[in-house]
Amino acid sequence: MPNVYERLRERLDMFPQGFPKTESGVELEILQHLFALDEAEIMLHLRPFPPENVADIAERTGKDKTELGRTLYDMSKRGLIMRYTAPENELYYALIPWIVGIWELQLKNLTQENIKLYEKYFEEGMVPAQRNRKLGGLRVIPVEQEIEGSTEIQPYEKVSQIIESHTRFAVADCICRKESRMAGKGCDKLLEACMSFGASADFYIENGLGREISKEEAKEILGKAEEDGLIHCSTNSAGNKAFICNCCGCCCKSLAHVTKYGNPQAIVRSNYYATKNQETCTNCGTCVERCQVNAIRSENDYTVIDKDRCIGCGLCASTCPTESITMVHKSPQEASPIFSGGKALLQEMGKETGKAYPFE
Repeated sequence: MPNVYERLRERLDMFPQGFPKTESGVELEILQHLFALDEAEIMLHLRPFPPENVADIAERTGKDKTELGRTLYDMSKRGLIMRYTAPENELYYALIPWIVGIWELQLKNLTQENIKLYEKYFEEGMVPAQRNRKLGGLRVIPVEQEIEGSTEIQPYEKVSQIIESHTRFAVADCICRKESRMAGKGCDKLLEACMSFGASADFYIENGLGREISKEEAKEILGKAEEDGLIHCSTNSAGNKAFICNCCGCCCKSLAHVTKYGNPQAIVRSNYYATKNQETCTNCGTCVERCQVNAIRSENDYTVIDKDRCIGCGLCASTCPTESITMVHKSPQEASPIFSGGKALLQEMGKETGKAYPFE
């Protein structure tokens, strides 16, 4: 009979994002590092959606409500499960996946020891699993000023509209860049760049993972991210966004699928691609440096844009000194599919691997 940690691995692997088994078993080492035995057992009884109150979870597990409430709260404070506060201040809890979920919430708990485990699991577990999928969960959001002239622009393609749709904001360090820096690698791009909104912002602020910011500061941070050459990414859904990541090509786990592991389908491209006016281009190379996914290269003293590799972020166009690069809207046949909300996205992702969502 599988031990509790193997059963927990199997339960986390029920998420469409997956938590695959590896030959080395590093994922079990991670779970043993994060969860006490009794906590791992509780995880087997939690559900991803909808969130449940302590009374309902206690009834299903047969545990004392008061003691269970303390344990669940402690687990949520350590970023192992999600916690929501209802209007009447009653707490609700939900199971969350490894990515996006538990791993990101270990932001304040990183050590040299667990970083090595997380990096090893990413390479041995998550990267091979992604090669078998066609649909990614994160979508590129283009630099807004570079698509303003488009008549077909959608609200989910404008960072300003995403910001305007929320009233509470938080910003935290990017866990990808923080891990890389702690490992002696990475870059010096903006670190405090991971933004969350609404209930996700509540969680980050209450757990001390990030600091609360105003709507104006949120916009300023997005501007700084663009200046630093970071790519805006969020969920591949048209509904309410819980976060915006600002990603670099050297540290970001999602972009690494494209730049390092040859899994271009791991991240959903925007509905735009870059083109260049060869007559006005001076081949200065600024765009080559700005591109985070190596879609622009110098070839015989000319810069060449690889449309098949371009993810449509607009960073190259935003700093072209001769304005020779423009963002072109894709045809309906070329456009990446987008889903009505997070649940619909996860259900579609689950179809690829035969995983129903939500699960009991």
